[in-house]
Amino acid sequence: MLKYYVISLLRLLMTAGCVFPVSRRRVLLSSDEGSCYSCNPRSIFEAMYRLYGDKFEYVWVLNEASKLPGAFRGKVRTVRFLSLRHVYYLLTSGFIISNLGVEPFLPRRRGQTVISAEHGGGSYKRMYMRRRMFSADEWRYIMRMRKLRGMLTDIVLASCEKQLHEHAEDYGIAPERFIRSGFPRNDRFFATDETDLQARKGEFRARYGIAPGNLMVLYAPTFRGTHRHRQHSCNDVCVKSVAVSLRRRFGKEVTFLYRRHRHSLPGTDSGFPVVDVTDYPDMQDLLEFADVLITDYSSSIWDFGITLKPAFLYVPDLERFESERGFYTPIEQWPYPYSTTVEELCTLIEGYCREKSIERLGSHQKEIGTFENGGSAQYVAAVINDIFMKLCE
Repeated sequence: MLKYYVISLLRLLMTAGCVFPVSRRRVLLSSDEGSCYSCNPRSIFEAMYRLYGDKFEYVWVLNEASKLPGAFRGKVRTVRFLSLRHVYYLLTSGFIISNLGVEPFLPRRRGQTVISAEHGGGSYKRMYMRRRMFSADEWRYIMRMRKLRGMLTDIVLASCEKQLHEHAEDYGIAPERFIRSGFPRNDRFFATDETDLQARKGEFRARYGIAPGNLMVLYAPTFRGTHRHRQHSCNDVCVKSVAVSLRRRFGKEVTFLYRRHRHSLPGTDSGFPVVDVTDYPDMQDLLEFADVLITDYSSSIWDFGITLKPAFLYVPDLERFESERGFYTPIEQWPYPYSTTVEELCTLIEGYCREKSIERLGSHQKEIGTFENGGSAQYVAAVINDIFMKLCE
């Protein structure tokens, strides 16, 4: 309750900043609260920069300015998350684009367009944990923040038709504010430059000392618990028995890449050699580089499914997770098969059939109404430009 009242007071105080005019051509971008240059905001920015050049003024929220690619340094401003400069640009940018939603203390200003670029596609785990997992005050706070963010948000990107309607209900935002764009970050999976990809994979292998012929298996479990009560993660899938099954099925020596969710606490080590890529800046790169994905309830299966590469779900806590969080779509209807034990996982791996997997992926994408088509970034950039041009008339 105290936190809610503090935010309400901040919203009131922030109205004083409305003396600063809104710059219609200014675009403020943020990914994961300034921790990285990645995700949908990155792809939208790069499309806008390519299509419109300096027609727009760009500001990136980056806690480490060095994370901005060299090609944009000196041309694009950077600010630290929740710094005074960040607050100033929140108040004065014509377009605010974030993959985690807008800051709830921001007052509504005429001439601003707030875009929720999202960070999870498809229709899998629910956005919010079940109400019984929180105290009455915690749940009241969550709902109040949802309402504030919903009031401030003008546009939400949707990856598929099913997600559009589910998130409209969960966010409390009218379906008309969603655009059927697909996710800009996934465009790369539709038009892969194989020569460029192989060069980047080679650099990645060299960076982490991975043998050229090894099968790269990405294990990326999702976040568990709540942000106030975070749980430990572990890499118990990265074990010899799973490596043996992968080698039998795919005929290559195995290197496990382990990516812990940024909100999860470090956990136990399996004892098997693992390359920790938790701090690698862009998950989409890892999905491109990986030959196989093993995960649980992560929406990364939506992105990875576009590549048609093999993936497997390991969900030892399925009953508990479903009880605490719940699913939009029954797990039996997800695009990849699931297992609840390491033994079951090994059986799934050794029984993998590429043709059946591709057929299942296609049916799943059709069933939930995918919007992914390889042109999402250009589409969103055009939407932003159209809004800008109308405001300038």
